[in-house]
Amino acid sequence: MSAPARGTRPRNRRVLIVAAAAELFVRRGYPHVAMGDIADAVAIGPSALYRHFRGKQELLAAVVEDALTALAVTDFAELATATLDRRDVGILWQRESRHLDPAERHRVGRPLRRLARQLAGDLRDRRPELTADQATLLAWSVLAVLVSVSFQRVDLPRPAYDELMTSLAGEVAAVRLPDLGERAPERVAEPASRRELLLTTATRLFAERGFHSVAIEEVGAAAGIAGPSVYHHFENKAELLMTALRTGADALGDGLRTASLPALLRSYAGYSLAHHNVVDLLITEVGLLPEPERHELRRTQREYVESWVRLLGDVHPDLARVRVQAALTVVNDVARTPHLRTLPGAEDAVRVVGSALLGLSGSSTSGHTL
Repeated sequence: MSAPARGTRPRNRRVLIVAAAAELFVRRGYPHVAMGDIADAVAIGPSALYRHFRGKQELLAAVVEDALTALAVTDFAELATATLDRRDVGILWQRESRHLDPAERHRVGRPLRRLARQLAGDLRDRRPELTADQATLLAWSVLAVLVSVSFQRVDLPRPAYDELMTSLAGEVAAVRLPDLGERAPERVAEPASRRELLLTTATRLFAERGFHSVAIEEVGAAAGIAGPSVYHHFENKAELLMTALRTGADALGDGLRTASLPALLRSYAGYSLAHHNVVDLLITEVGLLPEPERHELRRTQREYVESWVRLLGDVHPDLARVRVQAALTVVNDVARTPHLRTLPGAEDAVRVVGSALLGLSGSSTSGHTL
């Protein structure tokens, strides 16, 4: 969407502002975008921008809400088209919306939660054998598959791409899940040292609120360690983030030693559910690292995905990348969603869903589709 000529007053100026802000937030990240940047993108002065939005937080809320509202359909084909038309929706919701006040983030997330409930209800209508928890997990997995297009750069011809994503959503909806059992509280491992305690605490806070929203003094306070003592272990907040990201990348890289895709899926699912905060940072905060660390970690992440693609064998590379990213996003989203990852059978469930998406032998489906 091109900017109008400076000095003109188009009737859709608010729409243009929201679109320009969405593009800048996705490309640069919310902390690195100023209101002046957005005003320049739509060829207006800052004062004109503030007539529509009182501040950047209000604008971010409008951007995220606009993206999520575009998904307000339950038909898989229409949902696939909507997510391909708005390939920024996953990044805006999962990465950028964390900069909102928690209450505001909860408010703008209502369309997504409503959609998940509707999908779960439709699944139970068509598959009465599903429990409420199974239907909920499958509904969120369907959404993860469709939103996974936000996290890969494959560009296939339309409408073939729409048909592929519709088919993948249907495959997930048809999966026969294992029994999920009763909910249980999450188990938290005790840190082995003060350094590990600081790292674990920082990882949790960064995942919950975003790196820029957390001060290193808050990390120390949450860990019960006096402010100056933090610097005995880490030079600054950036070192905490880099250590957490490198630890996660190294741990996932260890899983590549297997030549078996089922074993790799098992390794990834187990690590992600046990270390969901680290996975969260690997998805949302790598862009905040300085060069060359950012470039190195991005390269590591690309190579990790390419290892999965190669293990798929004869599948066309682009189709394999779509399937791999869909499977990874299902695991990631379940791991990062408390009411899903605390299901005792969640790890088995995401492995079954991932196996179906990757076409692994032995994956089981019920034969039902929506």
